[in-house]
Amino acid sequence: MEIRALRESDLEQAWALNQDAFHVPAERKPHFLRFAEPSRWIGAFDAGRLVAATGAHAFGQFFGKRSVPMAGVHSMSVVPERRGQGLARDVMTALFHDMRERGELISSLFPATTRLYRGLGWEMGGSYLWRGVAPRSLQRLERPVHGRLRPGGAADLELLRSCYANFAAPQNGQVDRPEIWWRRLAALWNERSVFVAEGPGGELEGYLVYRQLDGEWSALGGPFRIEVYELAAVTRDASLALWRLLGSWASQVTQIVYRGPAEDPLLLLLSEQELSVLAEIRWMTRVVDAQGAVAARGFAPGIEVEVPLALRDPLLPDNQGHFLLRVRDGRGVLEPGGRGGPALAIGAFSSLYTGWASAEMLRRAGKLEGGNDAQRAALDAAFAGPTPWMVDEF
Repeated sequence: MEIRALRESDLEQAWALNQDAFHVPAERKPHFLRFAEPSRWIGAFDAGRLVAATGAHAFGQFFGKRSVPMAGVHSMSVVPERRGQGLARDVMTALFHDMRERGELISSLFPATTRLYRGLGWEMGGSYLWRGVAPRSLQRLERPVHGRLRPGGAADLELLRSCYANFAAPQNGQVDRPEIWWRRLAALWNERSVFVAEGPGGELEGYLVYRQLDGEWSALGGPFRIEVYELAAVTRDASLALWRLLGSWASQVTQIVYRGPAEDPLLLLLSEQELSVLAEIRWMTRVVDAQGAVAARGFAPGIEVEVPLALRDPLLPDNQGHFLLRVRDGRGVLEPGGRGGPALAIGAFSSLYTGWASAEMLRRAGKLEGGNDAQRAALDAAFAGPTPWMVDEF
């Protein structure tokens, strides 16, 4: 068995494996081959045949308004007759070394199975919710005071990127998108409707990307649904304008489906709690370099914390041992030393790091041991914030 990075000549095999494992429509093949970066994939080959593979996007991920270098693991797949033989673990272990060499401090993924990734140190990191709202509810929103809407297009891509950065950075968990990811999005958005919201001075304050979906009676000319791929707004007026645009479809559309956070700001604009949860999954995060990840993350400026920690990480020994966590003036340091305090495995620390789990939650689940109430409260204060979430799925 040979485990190595893929080459350009391996991409056809990678596509076939990915298509079979995830039931990907055949029409997505050109998109896959166009944007796949073979050097970012690890594969297991048996006599030249690709029998297992996974990839990792080169992302950043925002925590505390700072972008932390993140490997976005995706497409972990094994041929059917070789499953259950440890190939996935072997490939993922090889991927760890690749992450460390590239300086990626954390890794996040959307798990098809929690058990495999938890066994490798990933733990719950944030939420990914599909919500539904009736367009008639959006019709009742207040009218914006300033600004205007207009159709968007390819010429607006740089403005959209700037608006997204302003939208994403303050929200824990959002992806800091590289150039290739924006090119992928632009290719997909050619098949969707794009509108932008401009402020009173013509500045872009928000944008909306959506497409029409069939409904139960669409074949007979009946109503349909709308899928919102992305709605990013940095002002109240932009939010109102974009949601009201979706509400204008009420005569033909039964439901708007969109991705939103656990604490949805649309509830602050609606007169009633008229949102439904259609589906929910939790993405997982793993700290790859504990000291580097703490140094790269932002913290609330008013928090001052000093807590000893004992970390366990059998796969990456650099993360294992006794440390002292210091947070001050919006920055954190995790340095060797200290004794006593809470003890936890790297997975539990990863869940604390993103803000998905509190120290008390981890203690009750048996994933954090020792320490006292004051130390656990200090950890909660350091990593506190709304439940992390992502717009992107990979």
